[in-house]
Amino acid sequence: MIIRTKIVATLGPATSEIEAIRRLAEGGVDMFRINFSHGDNEQRKALLDNVRAIEAETQRPIAVMGDLCGPKIRVREITGGSVLLGEGQEIVIQKDDILGTAKRISTTLEELAGQVEPGQTMLLDDGKIRLEVVEVSSPDEILCRVTQGGMLASSKGVNLPGTQLKISALTEKDRADAAWIAARGFDYVALSFVQVADDVTELRQLLTEAGCEAQIVAKIERPQAIENIGAIVDAADAIMVARGDLGVEMDLPAVPVAQKRIARLCQLKGKPCIIATQMLESMTTSPTPTRAEVSDVANAVLDLADAVMLSGETAIGQYPVAAVRMMDRIAEEMQAYDDQVPATGPIQVFHVPQTVASLARAVQGITSTQPIAAIAAFTITGSTARILSKQRPQCPILGISPDPAVVRRMCLYYGVQSMEAGIVEHTADVLELASKFAVDQGVAQTGDNIIVISGRPLGKTGATNTLVVHTIG
Repeated sequence: MIIRTKIVATLGPATSEIEAIRRLAEGGVDMFRINFSHGDNEQRKALLDNVRAIEAETQRPIAVMGDLCGPKIRVREITGGSVLLGEGQEIVIQKDDILGTAKRISTTLEELAGQVEPGQTMLLDDGKIRLEVVEVSSPDEILCRVTQGGMLASSKGVNLPGTQLKISALTEKDRADAAWIAARGFDYVALSFVQVADDVTELRQLLTEAGCEAQIVAKIERPQAIENIGAIVDAADAIMVARGDLGVEMDLPAVPVAQKRIARLCQLKGKPCIIATQMLESMTTSPTPTRAEVSDVANAVLDLADAVMLSGETAIGQYPVAAVRMMDRIAEEMQAYDDQVPATGPIQVFHVPQTVASLARAVQGITSTQPIAAIAAFTITGSTARILSKQRPQCPILGISPDPAVVRRMCLYYGVQSMEAGIVEHTADVLELASKFAVDQGVAQTGDNIIVISGRPLGKTGATNTLVVHTIG
């Protein structure tokens, strides 16, 4: 069975060797994430080379996403590695880098004093420790009172819920990393801590100037992004609901609602949506997940996510392959359930070429009234396959493109299996190629009907205008 929901897995120390990556790919991974918050460029290049080697070995496209750090604020080094902060005590956060103590610490954001005001709350270590800002001596110091104490360790995160950070989503490190990514054929670039659409536009300009056509994934991690979500979805190529920082920055019960709304908006606007963070967290150290985690992954699929992502489970976990296989099995069960539910009719997708949108709705109508083994889409940019995927048909979509970058890009699209093929000249060649791909993928056989979508003239971007119901053989 072809699993329509895509799996993104993060590479790290537990999965850096080529054999480990091979086993993850065999387990169902469609796209690998390389996290630029850790490691160096030499290590990242080795990971990328290993993925490309497995891709060549298996003759199956695999996408790679580089995930930029963004302006993540962290506590700098602390004496002895950690200190205990007691409730009611005062602590100073200063601009200059120092070795932290229970009375005074520094952070990775030197401009922090210019971002906060007295009375605001600051959260440390994913909200385990809470501080109230008492006094700000900008730009040098912030005096805080501990309202919820705990043990604070070096490098723990700092969150400012409800605060609009007056800084770019692209740090100097991100700019250097983006330039490095642009020169090495990554398929996607994830932008962290997006707040407004201009953050995406800024990265797009940087990549374009470097001659890079990698797609941009906007990570939704702050409430400010949710306030501007419509414009951000329009500006980005895909969206990631990154629930880790989002769950610290806003009330936890509001996070599932935000997830559902964002996934639904991506569906309507024709953009892929990735649900991420702590999906099978317990499998970092356990061979099996909790029941709640299984339900979480299942509900992400029901929420119309195109992909679900593993982070620490595969990067540093003890059971990375088991985690991937478990996620694949959950997606398979939900797919079987979904296939038993009658289709609700075509979904209106906005902000896409209307000819393609109309063809996609027609496809949904045809597949709901007669047996269709597969849908084949000849596409130059991948947009036809992407828009088709948003109708969530109950049969595979075969995305065929002459551009290997587009073939990899389609690895993120729900229900799409992609392949590279040259541009053909005649309709008969189109039908023959589509039929062969469907048979080779094991989704159709002689006598089955498939839908073939292409454009006239063949090979021209934006020319999709033809739908054929074809009987193989």
